Amino acid sequence: MKISPYQIVAVLGSLLLMVSGLLRFSGSGNPKELLIGILYFFANLIIFCF
Repeated sequence: MKISPYQIVAVLGSLLLMVSGLLRFSGSGNPKELLIGILYFFANLIIFCF
């Protein structure tokens, strides 16, 4: 599988979104924040890697 620079940037960006979702979840205790972060991560993986 050939990886383009934009795919690396997309994965890093989605990891940052997931981490921010985790931080908001730990601060607020709202499970919706955690779910949104995980969904962003998987959506970006699907969009940019397949």
